[in-house]
Amino acid sequence: MTFAELIDVIALTCVVTVLLTLFSQRIRIALKNHFGQYLSPRYMKSRGVRRRVPASPAQRTPDESV
Repeated sequence: MTFAELIDVIALTCVVTVLLTLFSQRIRIALKNHFGQYLSPRYMKSRGVRRRVPASPAQRTPDESV
């Protein structure tokens, strides 16, 4: 295999990888939109981490220690 053929194979592999990635993203979005209409809203919520905001000193009761 010559250097030019090797470069051709690498370029072709890169192009195919990018196209497959874009295609899989389109399929994922299409499936999400299709099945999203059948799911109740609670399944559509984001799954991020929720953190509690610490209470300010004015909101604490007198028996809570700091």
